[in-house]
Amino acid sequence: MKPQIDIHRINAFVDGELDLAAQLEMEECLQRDAGLREQVEALRRLREDIREGANYHPAPAALRRRIAMIAATKPAPQPPRPSAIAATAGRWFEWRPLVASFGLVAVLAVTLDVAWLRSSQDSRLLDDVVASHVRSTLGQHLVDVASSDRHTVKPWLSSKLDFSPPVNELQIPRSVFLGGRVDYLDGHPVAALVYRQGEHVVNSFVWPSAAPDSKAEFSAVRGFQAAHWSQGSMTHWVISDLNREEFSTVVGAIQQAGDGNR
Repeated sequence: MKPQIDIHRINAFVDGELDLAAQLEMEECLQRDAGLREQVEALRRLREDIREGANYHPAPAALRRRIAMIAATKPAPQPPRPSAIAATAGRWFEWRPLVASFGLVAVLAVTLDVAWLRSSQDSRLLDDVVASHVRSTLGQHLVDVASSDRHTVKPWLSSKLDFSPPVNELQIPRSVFLGGRVDYLDGHPVAALVYRQGEHVVNSFVWPSAAPDSKAEFSAVRGFQAAHWSQGSMTHWVISDLNREEFSTVVGAIQQAGDGNR
């Protein structure tokens, strides 16, 4: 009988909150347990549906003008009113700038929330990329198809995936193309192209994307260098334990090879 995994642990895995060792353990369980994979994918679909279906409303034009006025000038103090009605009205005018400030906070909160969601997704993917890289280099599953010939690797990957990934050798010194494998990031199958740069392994993950082309964003985590970008309707994530200068050269070579495929 397969051991039951606590739902809180599954939720933490989906949200990218597990440490590296626990994440690797969960990914091994996912490979063995189809029911667990379905449960994880259902949670991820639910999360994406909530994000995509959330209602975001722009601030009304009048509110934006009021916020601009508050930013430009301080409101004049209200004169005292003799009657109770006038006093009440005075208190409203005194509070009105604060109400407008709350509107500004709400607008900023929506903007920051969208940015946080994007950052959270990138952070989760980065954790997956690190875990997959470590798993591939420590285990015996570096490649599924071992070949330095792109004409061998590309058809094999295309037959296992529902897309045809760009597969290229890197035209830089000391680079060797080792082959490719099918891997999983964020619960979805992706192509993993594997290179050896000197004594260092480089994993280059790629899958389809509707995002426009973008510049590479670099990060350093747990002793690894990572970069991700969009190019030619594909998302790219690259990781290695190279130093930053050599890693940047590898990323540039991958981008240049991708441009040659267009």
